[in-house]
Amino acid sequence: MADRNDEVLKSLALSIATIYTLLVDVCAALPVPIGLPVDRHIPGELAIPAIQRVTEVAHDQPMGEHQTQQLYTGCIHLLAAIDLYVLCAAGYRDTRAEGVAVNLLYADAALAPLNRWLLINESD
Repeated sequence: MADRNDEVLKSLALSIATIYTLLVDVCAALPVPIGLPVDRHIPGELAIPAIQRVTEVAHDQPMGEHQTQQLYTGCIHLLAAIDLYVLCAAGYRDTRAEGVAVNLLYADAALAPLNRWLLINESD
């Protein structure tokens, strides 16, 4: 059972990194770009404050309310996924792992269309 739990945690960690990379791309494409720490393995002590800062300045971006909400929603779901992942790594529970996965799905559902919108509407 421990091997299965370890595999689930590895998969979730990869998914967190994937969504964080999407957020990095989104933030770089914003009307007022926001730089986030970028490295192969971003430590949580750098990523979490950076993501929190994006939530604080999301409403300052010159874009529509819908796009602002997508950015904010993607960030808060990514933060929730990271928090649950830390709990899950400390004491594995299927419900925690499922919570991580669901929050990542919601983050992706908010950030992926925002990324497309930003690319379509980028100014030359």
